[in-house]
Amino acid sequence: MASSGAAATRFLARPRLAAVRRHGTRVLFVTNEPRRSRGAVAARLTEIGIPATAADVMTSAAVAARVAGSLTGPANRRVLVVGPPALRDEIKGAGFQLVTSEHAREARVVVVGGHEGFDYRELRAAATAVRAGAQLLATGRDAVFPMPDGPWPATGAILAAIETAGGAPAVVVGKPEQIMFDTAREALTGCTRIGVLGDHLTADIQGAKSAGLDAILVLGGATSQADLQRAPIPPDLVLDSLAALPEAIGARS
Repeated sequence: MASSGAAATRFLARPRLAAVRRHGTRVLFVTNEPRRSRGAVAARLTEIGIPATAADVMTSAAVAARVAGSLTGPANRRVLVVGPPALRDEIKGAGFQLVTSEHAREARVVVVGGHEGFDYRELRAAATAVRAGAQLLATGRDAVFPMPDGPWPATGAILAAIETAGGAPAVVVGKPEQIMFDTAREALTGCTRIGVLGDHLTADIQGAKSAGLDAILVLGGATSQADLQRAPIPPDLVLDSLAALPEAIGARS
């Protein structure tokens, strides 16, 4: 299982992941990014030289669609989505009826994912739905995500506003929540040992350990050596870069 954070070193990832796959190890790409569908993530990976299909990808949006089913009854599968088109498509594809902001009170669940179109109208609709009894569900609680010009507000920033206005806490499915890792583990049925490879101490390492999985940290992304020294939950294995991955797991190219 590979976290999307490893994409920062994608040029190293291509030959290393190929060697791992030749060794017989399955790879599942797991991301909190709600703005791209599983198919779109797989297409992007393939474009940069890492062959992947939608079945090789697990997104927080896909997990949110699954969890939403446990929060609604058969008589009311109406959902208000505050998020990007990819999240709407996942929810709709799972058999839910999407409601508009004007009909927010009809929603049984409000699903939140970070997107650039968030505005006061969406905030008001989400708060109205939650105060009318809808369950609040979110794809993650990350405050920001990295961009070339610096960090941008992520799902957690939007969720904080909705939780405040709605007066209720959300059920969160993205890393480091256990539901994300449990769902990924189900997708890897048949694997006798599963490890999480990532560069974030909380989302990847703490999440993996909480779910009872092996945790492999790659330095140089979101985590430095100094950060590692202060980590409350240490990883099982630390790599200076993805170049060391095949040898570390006995999958030499």
